[in-house]
Amino acid sequence: MPDLETQLRRRWSDQMQRLGWNAGQSQIDGIISAYSEPQRHYHDLSHLAYIFRELDVLQPHLEAPERCWMAAWYHDIIYDPRGSDNEALRAERAVVELPALGASDALVGQVRQLILATADHQSGGHDEDDALFLDVDFSILGAPPDIYDDYAAKVRQEYIWAPGLLYRQGRRKFLKSAQAASRTFLTDRFESAIGEQARENMRREFIRLGGKL
Repeated sequence: MPDLETQLRRRWSDQMQRLGWNAGQSQIDGIISAYSEPQRHYHDLSHLAYIFRELDVLQPHLEAPERCWMAAWYHDIIYDPRGSDNEALRAERAVVELPALGASDALVGQVRQLILATADHQSGGHDEDDALFLDVDFSILGAPPDIYDDYAAKVRQEYIWAPGLLYRQGRRKFLKSAQAASRTFLTDRFESAIGEQARENMRREFIRLGGKL
């Protein structure tokens, strides 16, 4: 089986051909390089490949799959665990690079908004395609416990620079907020399938990090 980089490069090439766009060699080179950076332990090529596998399953339900494809490539292209403006920088990079591939202004604007929406995964104004993409990006929360625990450990590695107490406080804040929401996922498809598992996973991690229910 081809390695992840080869698989992703083939996928990029196939998408460019299907869309009738330019080959975008410099763009995919930059994407692969970005997702291979050493500070990444979860938000890496494996995460990108996972997003696309899930989108493949959902493709019959997507009205504009190209929007989700382009958002996927760029949604974590910049990853600074210490930064507070990652989503804005990612969206800006997509806006700069997509037109050269052949993307319309309308599509570029839609991709930009979808990338910005990954900052909080909230439901305001999203159509079904956007909501499905956001749920895919969040779906690790509803993974089987062993896979979730591996994800949580990898996220900790990405914040290895943060002292233990500071990390636990920040992570507990995220988990508490996510658990307090009326539902975890935007679409009924994901909520009914893995919403309960997601809340149980987050509850376990919250307790493990010293949180009080």
